[in-house]
Amino acid sequence: MIRRETLTSRVFDYLIAQIKSGQVKPGEKLPTEKELTQTLGVSRTCVREAMKSLQALQLVSIRAAVGAVVNEPTPRAWFNADLFAATIHSEQRDAQAEFRKILEGGLVSLAAEKADHLDILAMSKSIAAYEDAISKGEAPYQADVSFHTAVAVASKNPIAEMVWRSIVPPLTEQLKTSSMVPNAREEGLRDHLRIFSAITERNPEKARSAMRAHLENAERNWMIAKTGMPSRLPEDEPGDQERVAE
Repeated sequence: MIRRETLTSRVFDYLIAQIKSGQVKPGEKLPTEKELTQTLGVSRTCVREAMKSLQALQLVSIRAAVGAVVNEPTPRAWFNADLFAATIHSEQRDAQAEFRKILEGGLVSLAAEKADHLDILAMSKSIAAYEDAISKGEAPYQADVSFHTAVAVASKNPIAEMVWRSIVPPLTEQLKTSSMVPNAREEGLRDHLRIFSAITERNPEKARSAMRAHLENAERNWMIAKTGMPSRLPEDEPGDQERVAE
């Protein structure tokens, strides 16, 4: 079976080629999700992940009801794109990212079953702290860690919680770096809200799915951050973070 990472890289390579060849020039729109799924024979999830990567690499701007518009590429943007392409084609995976998917998928499922009112309150407070950090233009990595810790505590499994706390120090530094990637902060907040909603609905399957999607987004942002992007860009216009128009 072809790995999803390989399919995502296939979409990424196709779009990069469209831009580099001049088939889609700066100011013009890339093909829509529907067009790409039909042309490449991949899922919409793969297309969205590739588009998010292009946006984070500053090669496109995504606007609601418009689509993905190609930016005027800079030498740094091309350099970062080439590094990112090399990363997603590599067979090497980040061990911590893989372990988080295993650990937190289980933790969040248990949290959806066992969380009490104090756990829900702790998660709610961490989300509020995340929102506050964003409003102040600060990196919300501490609130990010607090949310995941609250989920671990809500699992009511002391061994799993202990394992989670053991990876917090290196993870904190990773999250701090990843938060510099454009749109990563807002994307993280949306993911936390989806996870929180699933937990409050007492839906373990939905919670696990939301957590996995969140960790895949986090892994992608970390891969992009490792390409050496120097700093966070000014915020995009409202709606830029929305998915590509149909």
